[in-house]
Amino acid sequence: MTNGGRKKATIYDLSVLSGSSPSTVSAVLNGTWRKRRIKESTAELIRSLAETHQYTANRQARGLRSSRSGLVGLLLPVHDNRYFSSLAQTFEAHVRSKGQCPIVVSASRDPEEERRTAETLISYSIDELFICGATDPDGVHEVCEAAGLRHINIDLPGTKVPSVISDNFEGGRLLTEAIIRHFPTERPLEPDDLYLFGGRDDHATRERIRGFRAVKQELLGSDPDECIWPTGYAADNARKAFEAFYEQHGKLPRGFFVN
Repeated sequence: MTNGGRKKATIYDLSVLSGSSPSTVSAVLNGTWRKRRIKESTAELIRSLAETHQYTANRQARGLRSSRSGLVGLLLPVHDNRYFSSLAQTFEAHVRSKGQCPIVVSASRDPEEERRTAETLISYSIDELFICGATDPDGVHEVCEAAGLRHINIDLPGTKVPSVISDNFEGGRLLTEAIIRHFPTERPLEPDDLYLFGGRDDHATRERIRGFRAVKQELLGSDPDECIWPTGYAADNARKAFEAFYEQHGKLPRGFFVN
C-alpha cells in the first residue's frame, strides 16, 4: 500500500531502521514489550519510526499468525434508530479502547440476511460477534457455532447462547403507569381509552405488552384485547394503524403506548 507514492513501512523495514529484531519490533507495536523486558528507549525509538514511516498493522497477516484478527463485530437490525445508534457508538468506543477494530453492520430484520452477514463477518476472521436485536438469534448462533466463533445475544434473547437483555416488562409497566397517571382525576382513563401500537411477535414486544396489560388491570380494572395493535416496528406501519383506528372510531385514542 502506498500513500502519495510512498510505500508504508513493514515490521521488517522498522527492524532494519531500528537495529532491532522483527520480534522486538512486533512486541513494541502490539504492546507486549514490557513483558519481554525490552528497554523503554528501544520501544520509544521503534514507535517514533513507526509513526514517521506511517506503519499500519496488517490485520489479516497478524490474524494468520496469532489466530486473532483484532476485529470485533456488532450485528444490528437497523441503524436509523436512536437506541441502536447509541449502542453502536458505545460499542465502537469500547472496542477501540481495547486496541481492537469494530465492525458494525445491519441486516434489516431479515433472518436470512442475518445469517449471510454473520458468514461474511466470519470470512474476515472476526474474533467475536455481538448479535443485537436479531430476528432469528438461534439461526445466527448456528452459523457462529459451526465456525467456532465466540458470540452473545443483546436486546433479544436466543435459546442456545447467553443473552443480555433489558427488563422490557418493567419498562412497559412503568411507562403505562406514567401514561395513566398523567390524566386528571376528574376525567380518568377508561380501560378502552388506552391502546398499544407497534411491535411484533418477539420477546421484547411480548414483555412490554405483558407490563402494559398488568398495569391496566391493576389501575383501570380491565384490559380489552382490542387495545393491542402489534403492527411491527416500522414508523409507517404505526401511521397506518392510527389511520385505520380513526376510520373505525372517528377519533384517536385518549392515550396510547407506541412500541
